[in-house]
Amino acid sequence: MKKTSLLLGVHSHQPVGNFDHVVLGAIAQSYRPFFETLSQYSDFKFSAHFSGWLLEFIKTHDRPLFDLMKKMSERGQIEWFSGGYYEPILASIPSRDRRRQIEKLSGFIHENFGTNPKGLWLTERVWESSIVGDLCDLGIEYVIIDDYHLLTAGADPRKLNGYYVTESGGKSLLVFPVSKALRYQVPFWDYNVVANNIADFGGAAVIFDDGEKFGTWPGTSEWVYKKRWLENFIEAVLDHDGIKTRLYGEYRGENAPIGLIYPSEVAYAEMGEWSLSADAALRIQTLRQEMDRCGRHDDAELFVRGATWKNFLVKFHESARIHRRMLSLSAKNPLDSPPFEDALLKAECNDVLWHGVFGGLYLPNLRDNAWKFLIEAEDMIAPQSGIVYEDWNLDAFDEARFYDSNLIVGFEPRGGTLTELHLRRERFNLLNTLTRYREAYHGRIRQKNEEIDGSGGAKTIHESTLTASEDALRHLVADRNQRVSFVDHLVEDDFDAESFFLQSYKEDERFSDVIYSLGGDDRRCRLTSAKIAKSISVENGAIVVETSVKTGAKRYMQEHNLHFANLSEVTINGVKADEARHFSGISALDLFDPYLNKNVLIASNAAFEAFTHPLYTVSQSESGVDLTCQGIAIALLFAASTVTVTINIKETL
Repeated sequence: MKKTSLLLGVHSHQPVGNFDHVVLGAIAQSYRPFFETLSQYSDFKFSAHFSGWLLEFIKTHDRPLFDLMKKMSERGQIEWFSGGYYEPILASIPSRDRRRQIEKLSGFIHENFGTNPKGLWLTERVWESSIVGDLCDLGIEYVIIDDYHLLTAGADPRKLNGYYVTESGGKSLLVFPVSKALRYQVPFWDYNVVANNIADFGGAAVIFDDGEKFGTWPGTSEWVYKKRWLENFIEAVLDHDGIKTRLYGEYRGENAPIGLIYPSEVAYAEMGEWSLSADAALRIQTLRQEMDRCGRHDDAELFVRGATWKNFLVKFHESARIHRRMLSLSAKNPLDSPPFEDALLKAECNDVLWHGVFGGLYLPNLRDNAWKFLIEAEDMIAPQSGIVYEDWNLDAFDEARFYDSNLIVGFEPRGGTLTELHLRRERFNLLNTLTRYREAYHGRIRQKNEEIDGSGGAKTIHESTLTASEDALRHLVADRNQRVSFVDHLVEDDFDAESFFLQSYKEDERFSDVIYSLGGDDRRCRLTSAKIAKSISVENGAIVVETSVKTGAKRYMQEHNLHFANLSEVTINGVKADEARHFSGISALDLFDPYLNKNVLIASNAAFEAFTHPLYTVSQSESGVDLTCQGIAIALLFAASTVTVTINIKETL
């Protein structure tokens, strides 16, 4: 009997610049015990992809583990896969950057493990045929995708136990489809059952999945190591008459492709649903349930699809802003500046651009890191002063970008708002806030979440239900506009703190949807709509905005949203900023941030009433439901119709 070739691979990644304790925890829980366990079974072959930044971190902080990786590589137990050094979505970045990311990781692997990778891990299995030419030119011969990519392209479900050939522009690439069934079974099902299922595949059983499943995911450390699931699985495979572990390169060299295929331009199935708006995702879930009741589950799985990965850039304004800033900087790459390129490539790390089961975009520290690298890159090529009018965010409208000695300030015509407020020296974006979005899973967060089922086995995070505290439930609010600054509102007299928090206040017109006309010169810009006119200047660390409003019977409210690294340490007019506050008859709000050692003074020539509250989001993660502070929301309520508001940022004396 011909044995099934088990092509087992793990991919491991941590966001660039992630907290040391988080990365060290993943090393201790997952990466080290995984390699230590497999090192005891030299006949068990497997493949591995680690992002370059993570390999660097391990080399520096856990040299014994790195040396063990080298030893296992030298004896031929591991096949290393390339990919983007900082783990970008390859289809989302320009060709030149894509090549540099792959060259950088392949070079690291060659230098440290003595091998030139022929296989590539495709981040999040996001496939677009546009990447084929670059991969082939770099010596990549095969990539990992999902069986879903092939099934939705019309492949025979009985012929997914091997690899296919695809082409684009006359260049050929091989694709290995990961089995979704096995992806959900490892390491959660009984090891003997999984081994028998692998043996039934014939040809190749392809598994390439998160290394973090082996120890970092909830419940898996005890299940995989203390209860010896991994050891038992390895021994069951090695003892099985119908299985032989192989490297991908070995299998490719000994077996012909199944045939020609043009994979669907998707990611894995779950990703397509996550990238949809809440309403669209709920409609798909309802449609699938209806098809299930009609006995058409398989058809629903294949043909009821979500959006592409890039739809996250539509769903989340903050994701689009980071991505488009990266694209605009890439287009300005001076080519002869390694520091600029390194900052740019780090900013292309994928985690901050989307959200599914893991925190991703919802994690402020990841957004802080992305903006740090973007500000660092822009600061190298930006003028020291002046205004630049250019379509930086690629939305078909020019923006006004002010440069001051320590500020980069971006105003956009859409909504006439301030969308970026960068501290150049500190590499910090004070407008790195996050809108409270409605998510499809918000409707089920009251359900009981059990990480471990009755059999004692760990559950995959895709099967977890969600529960939240009463505090988190209170913050399940969907915002009506982006959480940026100098947002214009005309509100009723009954506007108050509660209606501001709940977004229930009345306004006849959403100025956030209005495209203001943009004009100006080298000292001042103007943003004008039918009812509101703004004159803006930036000088000596101060942003000055004079606003004239045709109010009618309404009151003018100006909304600001600011982001700080730790709001619990910030004070506003001498009191804690992490609680809801109400100030009457004032002309200034003084926010002090000890982390930045800055005072952010919001002052006006007219008296105002102010309402502030911390801005929290409710999101799912691998550990359950997260209540995350994203910044502070500020409403300035004026009686006057012409006001000048200044944001002045100064070092604290």
